Amino acid sequence: MPEYDDDWDVPEDRDDPENEDEIPEDEEISEDEDVPDEEEIPEDEDIPEEEDILDEEDILDEESTLDEENTPDEEDTPAGDKKKKLTWKTVLLALVVFAIVGSLVQVVARGGFGGALNTTGSGGGSAPKKEHHSRQEQEIRPPKQPKTIKLGNQRVPQASGPIIVINPGLVNPGGSAAVEGGGFDKKATVDILLKARKSDTKGRAIGSVRSDKFGSIYARFTMPESAGNRPATLVAQQRGSTKAAEAKVITGGAVGTAKINKLVGRPGDVVTVTARGFRPGETIDVFWGRTTGIPVTTLHTDSSGGVGQAAIKVGVAPTGSSTLVLVGKRSKTTATAPFQMLAMYPSMKSKPYALKAGQRITLSANKFAPGERVLVYINSTGGLPAFTAQANGMGQIRDVAFNVPFGLKGRQTLMAIGDQSRAVVRSGFTVLPYTPSAEPSAFGGRAGTTLSFYVAGFAPGETVTAYAGSGSKAQRKIGTFQVDSRGKAAAVGSYKITPADESGVSFQLIGEKSGGVARASINMSQGRGD
Repeated sequence: MPEYDDDWDVPEDRDDPENEDEIPEDEEISEDEDVPDEEEIPEDEDIPEEEDILDEEDILDEESTLDEENTPDEEDTPAGDKKKKLTWKTVLLALVVFAIVGSLVQVVARGGFGGALNTTGSGGGSAPKKEHHSRQEQEIRPPKQPKTIKLGNQRVPQASGPIIVINPGLVNPGGSAAVEGGGFDKKATVDILLKARKSDTKGRAIGSVRSDKFGSIYARFTMPESAGNRPATLVAQQRGSTKAAEAKVITGGAVGTAKINKLVGRPGDVVTVTARGFRPGETIDVFWGRTTGIPVTTLHTDSSGGVGQAAIKVGVAPTGSSTLVLVGKRSKTTATAPFQMLAMYPSMKSKPYALKAGQRITLSANKFAPGERVLVYINSTGGLPAFTAQANGMGQIRDVAFNVPFGLKGRQTLMAIGDQSRAVVRSGFTVLPYTPSAEPSAFGGRAGTTLSFYVAGFAPGETVTAYAGSGSKAQRKIGTFQVDSRGKAAAVGSYKITPADESGVSFQLIGEKSGGVARASINMSQGRGD
């Protein structure tokens, strides 16, 4: 370390350990250096009062001491001593520089300039908006429970009400899907809510949509990242009404990378896979878009622990960016390959389009995942399906038939959902009313004459009840009978005309299952001819 002259001494700075550390040992100081004045310090840098080392009086004292005692003449000062000379301005400038640098370090550590950087979670400007605060929770009104009728061992809604489906129904957190449905009032505002559990009474509002003139809705939404891999329930709730519908959203995860010969495809397509890094002779479970559940197929490694040129079918996974996942049974080694899963757009048709209750309807569908089970619902996707069907190796359902249950009237909605792919398709049919007819065996007669009836148009094999008179109070039951497999009956029922009936009487014959009503009447002559 260079030695300084004993005559050069500033008591305020010399005794301060901090200032001793701040003066570099090898720095050359010269009087001829151009040292900036105090006015050259940037105006926008604000030096705190507690960091002011020299006040005005100290500076004046220092200046006097330096001028009168510590500044030797240039002629008597050796050249080496000039390099060791320090002025009060240099010391002050060094302190200011250190204060500025310290302030900058504190600003950056607290989150940067204007909140552009924030690694501590506090300070540095406004906090970033959090996803779970971007939408408010909204109360979910319990929907009105519809009347149901029995179809086999299940009960289905008697009338078509609000209904929605998610397409695709299998979506990754952060992924996009569409909600579509119908049964709402025309031009009504429908709120779209998401609830974590089916029993929740509040849901997270993720948007709203306005129904068209047919009461149908269609909107796209993004599955929140916070949903994780847990199933959720999407609710479409009409404002100011009890009309609401729910649909289940299934989420799936996605993983890393590996090798696959194709990057795009649909379930059922064949791809070739290669893998390395497993144990020799190990069995590998193959998954698509997930690592749990039943594997789509299994592979076996060779003596080097690899799989080369293995042909497998594309399984079911969420639409969009997905992953082929290979998991070793023993080593638990995981190899992944990215894959773009194309959406599935199944189609379905029913025939006949219009029919009566009790008659048989046939369904056909295609473009489901190969071999998957297809769930078929009527008028609602809640609860158990009305029935199920199995798709073949080409994803087709051929001629699945069922009898339309009694109690359904008018337009009905059919919904088919792939159990694995969650691919959805809607169709429908119309239930026509029964319009039976009845004729009495005679159109007139005196008191004591016995009448019977000829009927047609009732449901096959149903029981028919006959009533005489008009009005609910005046009606009286006169008998029951059963029609044949064609819904017909001849010379059934028996009614004896009373004196009060000679002026005329009407009859109603009502089917027990179909609800069809046949009407007949007789008008007797008042005369007494031979």
